[in-house]
Amino acid sequence: MDLNYSFLKDELALEEIRKHKWIESEKQKKEIGFATAAVDWIKKYGQSWKAFR
Repeated sequence: MDLNYSFLKDELALEEIRKHKWIESEKQKKEIGFATAAVDWIKKYGQSWKAFR
């Protein structure tokens, strides 16, 4: 798996990952953890978010 870790150096991306973590934790009714949320967000939204930005 080749993830783009540059997202983890971008404060705006980190804010989006934190939001994603909260939303997914609420959906699953348990804490999913930052690393899980980051991998999930980057896979699902990373490239489209980067293109939009």
